[in-house]
Amino acid sequence: MRAWGYGLTLLTLAMLAGTSAVSEAAEAPEADDAYPAPQPNASPITDHFALSAIYFLGHVSTTGYVNPSNGFTGTYFSAEHDLGVTDQVYQPRIEIMFRLEERGRLRVDFFDLRRNGDVFADRNIQYGNVTFLAGDQVQSSLSWRQMDLTYTYSFLRNERFELGAGVGLSLIEAEALAQIPATPNRSDLSAATPFGTIALDGTWAISRFWSLNVAFGIGYDRFLADLTVRDHNPSGLFDLMIRGPQAFVRVSF
Repeated sequence: MRAWGYGLTLLTLAMLAGTSAVSEAAEAPEADDAYPAPQPNASPITDHFALSAIYFLGHVSTTGYVNPSNGFTGTYFSAEHDLGVTDQVYQPRIEIMFRLEERGRLRVDFFDLRRNGDVFADRNIQYGNVTFLAGDQVQSSLSWRQMDLTYTYSFLRNERFELGAGVGLSLIEAEALAQIPATPNRSDLSAATPFGTIALDGTWAISRFWSLNVAFGIGYDRFLADLTVRDHNPSGLFDLMIRGPQAFVRVSF
């Protein structure tokens, strides 16, 4: 079993909170050393912990094949076209961020994609040990559950902009089932494995309004994974690509 992938996340903040202002009429201290040390404005570039609620409006593409047990290669297919599963990903997500020192960030997020299809095959497809003939009704179920741990180091960082690159570890569990309903003709490919990713993460604080550390924004996410299952019956290959915009609200300190 082998897997690899990469993730690319670019975030653009639309609005973020700042610290409350101090009245100019306040009485000045008598000595310079009485002034408190300056504190950075609260923002996604200076916070130490953040919780983000994200709504993702993405597009997914899934291709691959499932091999029969006789040693031949299964038919290469598109899950969205040949199995009838949706190519849309409209769903909420949760992400947690921990800042490590000033420039390190560790992100933990979760993704659960489950799709079902019901279609009449328009061509012959060898899917594992089952042959779907043109005109057969094919019901399918595809699931992809994933937890990501991503570390990035910010090589560019100032009060308004932060850009970092890094690596991550993704823990996935995938399953792809296809069958002819009301018959024993079905084939199920499943796998669970970790794999590594590369990541690019950027933040741009474009405005500051209130005295709360809350941010609203939009972003773009792109993810590509290649999952190869060997020494398993059935065996096979899946390529998964997910991309699209997202909107989020972020609370941090």
